[in-house]
Amino acid sequence: MLAIGVATGAGGSTTGPQGAFDRIASRGWTRAFLVLLCIGLTAYAVWRLAQALFDRGDMGHDIPGLFRRSIQLVQGLAYGALAYGAAKTLVGAGSQPGGARRAAAGILGWPAGRELVGLVATVLAVTAAVLVYWAVSRRFEESLRLPEMSRAARRFTTVTGPIGLGSLAVVSAIVSWFLFKAAVEFDPRSPVGIGGALATLGASPYGPALLGVVAAGLIVFCVFDLVQAVYHDA
Repeated sequence: MLAIGVATGAGGSTTGPQGAFDRIASRGWTRAFLVLLCIGLTAYAVWRLAQALFDRGDMGHDIPGLFRRSIQLVQGLAYGALAYGAAKTLVGAGSQPGGARRAAAGILGWPAGRELVGLVATVLAVTAAVLVYWAVSRRFEESLRLPEMSRAARRFTTVTGPIGLGSLAVVSAIVSWFLFKAAVEFDPRSPVGIGGALATLGASPYGPALLGVVAAGLIVFCVFDLVQAVYHDA
């Protein structure tokens, strides 16, 4: 929503999740929502980690199963980091400009730091490819209780699923590219994170239009995820 504000000239910013948490906490009454969000993110992270580490999703131990469990592991860690960011905002730490970039720069200075950043970039690139595959093949329907869905709900899902997954794939691919660039060129100034990806779109030719389309697609993904929450086949 903040990125759409930039695209339409209505104000806003191309920020990441931490900046969004800060905006939610900017008013007293919204802090209660941020508390609920922090609890929800923590619960989701624990669920994904349990699926990955203890095979709670019955993925199996063959190569396809281990691959899907590795994606769940990355999701668990990522949402754990989001929960930490929300908690940090609640206690007043908030975000600082260029936080994601400074984090990447700090990792680059570690032993094998460039390899670690490259590994994260690879995981994001693979994730983007998988998201595109799921969007095109509609594999996401396998995790839904389709017989319980009405015809309207199915039609809605078949439209929002590919659009939302495709938009998330675009953002993941852009973040992956800049992380690769930072690792190869040892350049800590490369923009990283969702905020950096959205800012890159906004600064490109036809930037406002591209930014608006991708941001709208991310909102569609949010709506699609709400449908998954209702009809997910756990």
